[in-house]
Amino acid sequence: MTSSATDDAETVRIAVGRFQGGVDIGGAALQIRRGDGKVISSTKGKVRITLGASGIFADGKALDRSVATITGGMLTLAGHSYRGALEVRASTYKGRRELLVVHPLELETYVTGIVSSELPKSWPLAAYQAQAVAARTFAMMQKYRRLDLPYHMESSVLDQVYHGVEREHALAEQAATSTRGQVLSAKRHLVEAYFHAACGGNTESAAEGWGTALDYLPGSPCGRCMTSGTNRASWKVHVSRDAMNKSFSTLVGGPVDGVKIRARTASKRVKSVELTSGKKKKTITGADFRRFLGWSVVWSTQIDSIALKADGLTVVGRGSGHGVGMCQWGAKGYGDDGVTYERILARYYPGATLKRLY
Repeated sequence: MTSSATDDAETVRIAVGRFQGGVDIGGAALQIRRGDGKVISSTKGKVRITLGASGIFADGKALDRSVATITGGMLTLAGHSYRGALEVRASTYKGRRELLVVHPLELETYVTGIVSSELPKSWPLAAYQAQAVAARTFAMMQKYRRLDLPYHMESSVLDQVYHGVEREHALAEQAATSTRGQVLSAKRHLVEAYFHAACGGNTESAAEGWGTALDYLPGSPCGRCMTSGTNRASWKVHVSRDAMNKSFSTLVGGPVDGVKIRARTASKRVKSVELTSGKKKKTITGADFRRFLGWSVVWSTQIDSIALKADGLTVVGRGSGHGVGMCQWGAKGYGDDGVTYERILARYYPGATLKRLY
């Protein structure tokens, strides 16, 4: 893949790290540039960037009040590798001063990295191609939503998981190249190209999942994620009384003595849960039920049963993730069956149109 953005390439800017004290950036032949582009220092091996009262410092040497750029081929940061450049900015986040590290790169390089991080290498090309289109569409949507910020996306599950170059591989690059510039649109706008790991049988509508009805996200039958090899086809978790009360007691004012499913969505996901503590009751959404207990504890809201016993709470369910948009394990199953990426996308985003922007 190309190493950095060229003048005619579509680019994105990814926030790859936030640091309060300082950060080490490594590389074979580093150059450190101020915000005005002037090279004021160069070194080999590693540079320590810190934030002082008057701005940004490199190995104790003042650089700039607000921004500096580190270049030098392949760069390392917090165990990950990045091509081309890392931009370090003095910033404030949640009331605290920090160093925000932003990585500018070509969109297609980013798509390769996203697909490499999202899917196992053994999956079929069609699933990779469908993921590439969804990831590119999501990235373009976020870019034009955040033109007023110094970055377009986070590198975590808050947006799309991006780990730099170390996970890139040939199949992901092939998927990005073969779908280059392709995005999903509806009514002349980019679609909300959400995706998740495994829907558990039927995807969720945007109306139920996010509270906003979208014609191309009505909730779609999947039929393949449950048989395509996912270890989340069915799951059962147990949460101790202490852990449950730690999660919910502030909501109900005391130890929880009752947990009941109150409503389900059209796809049979849990829409609301009622918690009780003595005479006090509190109803929360299914998404908040997951959030309070932990996203990696309760894998989805496709919950078959909830049982509260003396030793704690047992939750039995299917699937993994929020359920809206493309089911990745479903796409894998259809790809294994020889279904093309165009047909996979049409299943999970019905009514959306596949277009090439460049």
